[in-house]
Amino acid sequence: MLETYLSWYREGRMDESEFRSVTDHLAQSGLTVEHPMLGCGMLLDVVGEQVKLPVGRILELVGLSVGPLCIQFWLSADTDVVCDVRYVAPDTQVLTFELGGLTESEREQATNAVQRLIQRELDRTVALLVDLGGETADEDDDALVLYGRLPMG
Repeated sequence: MLETYLSWYREGRMDESEFRSVTDHLAQSGLTVEHPMLGCGMLLDVVGEQVKLPVGRILELVGLSVGPLCIQFWLSADTDVVCDVRYVAPDTQVLTFELGGLTESEREQATNAVQRLIQRELDRTVALLVDLGGETADEDDDALVLYGRLPMG
């Protein structure tokens, strides 16, 4: 299945308070780390199983930059947007929001939330890659953004 996604490349690594600011801004647009019914956040483990954690712990883990994390953001109690947080190059962080499986309305809401966030963070933004049709699934986004390498074809 082709994946639809937004990848936000930003300078630096977010500490806990910076990531809290990001999640607060996304929450204003209806995309929350805290599950609306359960009152906790969720990471996905290496096999895709949900790991319930207090939201503060998730913010702390992102702030520690210990490695890649897979976080669920929630549009509703049963609709989530998976966000992969990873680090490339010495000081470049990437948040990739996976939009596959959402309705057009849900995809638009999530896309608008991320775009509003990036408008607020333009000074830290390196690039925003948008693939709403899964057309670049085989491309190396990191090489394109970091080194200007266009795909050979």
